[in-house]
Amino acid sequence: MPLLPRLRALTAAAAVVLVLVVVALFVTSQIDTTADDLLELVAALIAAVSCGLAARGSHGRLRLGWTALAGACAFWGAGEAIWSVYELMLHQETPFPSAADVGFLAFPVGAMAALLVFPARASGSDRRRMTLDGLTTTTAIALISWSTALGAVIRQGADSTLASVVAVAYPLSDVGLLVVCVLVLSRAGGHRAVLGIVASGLALMAVADSAFAYAVAQNSYATGDLLDLGWYFAFFLLALAPMAPGALESTAHDDSASVAGGLLPYIPLTVAAVVEISRYGMGHRPGLFESVLCGVLMALVLVRQALTGRDNRRLAQSLTERERELRHQAFHDGLTGLANRALYVDRVTHALNLHSRDGRPLTICFLDLDGFKHVNDTLGHSAGDDLLVQVSERFSSVLSSADTLARFGGDEFAVLFEDSPEPLRLATSLLEALTAPFTLATGAATASVSIGVARVGRHDSTPTVDELLTRADLAMYAVKRRGKSGVLLHTAALAIEDVDLGPQLALALTNREVHVAYQPIVELATGRTHTLEALARWSPQGIPVTPDLFIPLAERAGLLDELFTLVLEESLFRLASWTPGVRVAVNVSPSQLRPSLVAQVSNALVRYGIEGSRLVLELTETDGLADTERARQVCDELRALGVRLAVDDFGSGSSTLARLRDLPIDEVKIDRSFISCIDRDPRCLRFVRAVLAFADELGLVVVAEGVEKREERETLAGLGVHLAQGHLFSLPLPPEQVADALQTDPSSQQSRTPA
Repeated sequence: MPLLPRLRALTAAAAVVLVLVVVALFVTSQIDTTADDLLELVAALIAAVSCGLAARGSHGRLRLGWTALAGACAFWGAGEAIWSVYELMLHQETPFPSAADVGFLAFPVGAMAALLVFPARASGSDRRRMTLDGLTTTTAIALISWSTALGAVIRQGADSTLASVVAVAYPLSDVGLLVVCVLVLSRAGGHRAVLGIVASGLALMAVADSAFAYAVAQNSYATGDLLDLGWYFAFFLLALAPMAPGALESTAHDDSASVAGGLLPYIPLTVAAVVEISRYGMGHRPGLFESVLCGVLMALVLVRQALTGRDNRRLAQSLTERERELRHQAFHDGLTGLANRALYVDRVTHALNLHSRDGRPLTICFLDLDGFKHVNDTLGHSAGDDLLVQVSERFSSVLSSADTLARFGGDEFAVLFEDSPEPLRLATSLLEALTAPFTLATGAATASVSIGVARVGRHDSTPTVDELLTRADLAMYAVKRRGKSGVLLHTAALAIEDVDLGPQLALALTNREVHVAYQPIVELATGRTHTLEALARWSPQGIPVTPDLFIPLAERAGLLDELFTLVLEESLFRLASWTPGVRVAVNVSPSQLRPSLVAQVSNALVRYGIEGSRLVLELTETDGLADTERARQVCDELRALGVRLAVDDFGSGSSTLARLRDLPIDEVKIDRSFISCIDRDPRCLRFVRAVLAFADELGLVVVAEGVEKREERETLAGLGVHLAQGHLFSLPLPPEQVADALQTDPSSQQSRTPA
């Protein structure tokens, strides 16, 4: 064990031994003046050494506190040493006052200083309460002291003014020490166990001092009196206090209030009341000073109770407001202030209960924003949050207070219409509310919404909440698959859409009922067709199904290879009869980059007599690469055939840059989401300019997709983009119209070599 802890343990052990010896001497009545004086001196020195060792082992405010307490004990020991010199060496009664009183009276001063170092400062609201507690405690202890020691000392008088002052100083200093003990303990912000032991020792010391002053005033004190036990036990507690858990740790203060701490100031008040009632019962009638103190004490108690009542009311109000705030947070979205999923589900549940009871109809809408990811990716998440807030405001503007609008998270919203006769019209109003562009801090943005509607009619069976939400969700995703930005009411057919359309698509591929249209990619400088992108088209029973619907369907049904084969064969067959300089581009999924693809493409090129340089395979962003090394090898073999590779919808997928890193790409096609805003949004302009810069560095050809306005074309031409595609130049054409379009193409008679 290190030296300092060993010394502290030895000091504590010495204190225990000493107090046991003293108790034994008093019990057996063997205590005499010599033993009493010497043992009191030893007790004070043991406490001083223990506190001094604690100061050596602590830091900061704790070191100051223990040092002050050690000094207080040392001063008392010095006073006791002087007292002992008079009694044991000079064999005379210790004069009063004497130098010993300086040491004795220095003790409460040092002890109060030590106590005031320990606790944390009170807050502003606590300071007012602490002031009242201090005044109440001071008045109560002063009343007790006056009724017991102080009054007797003053009434007894003394031989001199100095003697009177010193005599009064004892009970007054004890009053001050007791007040500080009570206040420090009641407001202790840390080290409560340590402070409890220290304060208990100091309280014993104060009581013993007051009893001593009273006994001296009554000429009844003699060394070895029982009141001396108060000093022994006081020093015993002070010596043991540094051994308490956490006594030397400079831990953070605990701001939580304790019940005992709050009740502590009422202990002196209670004692004062008991003392006064007892004295009154014994025939004592209070004098003027006692009456004044009693009146002041009652007034302070009334003010304290009024303050407590006010604080309680404020606390109750604060708790009510906090509860209201927490309830709002629990049931509302933090960004938009709309109802959240929990509140929405609760209200839908209530509406379904009403439907089950009396057939009251209800409708829910599930809304998912189209293009929100693009706003987040291009303008930043703060712009995305701004967009969500503005979208929620527009939705709210077309709804009534009877409707419930909620945000489920991300870019998903939901609406509940209860007993609304025209839910589809209202859903369409929500769709139209987003028609106008949004003005964001970082630039302009557009957004649309796909809305799935689920209705429970008056005579329908009542579904569960989950069933109803699933219906609206299915309808919303059907809108997404069919081209987005629309409203669709859920029907039973939606639930079996894949099961129904999958076999139809397989049959259509077998019967070659999936057709191919071709959209020109033109040279901006000349306007002539450079490449024709092959686009699959399917119209079962004459009803067109958008590629956004049937291509993912083909992927889920395992029909991608059949679809690619049909488009490749049809495109190369047509290409053989078209102008020699034009190329054709066919989409292929990264998952199809298998060795068999090389053989398939090679055989098709040979069969139709097409040079590999006239075929472009555009890699879509539908999924990632399971085997990058194999995909790179396949791409190298395709390029060895002369086939060029392009990344389609560049910038829209999370793996776009990974495509350029992992595969030998020749071309990039910038997604239309960046082209549609290039003439008005500096961010889009910077993005395209950056793509052109690194494409030039890597030797890539850049194609701009989705050009629909002349302003976009002019901006692209000014940036140096050579190839573009979009409705401004041509819609996708059926194959029979392509030949005529190529014949009327600018500079169609010139020889063209694909880039």
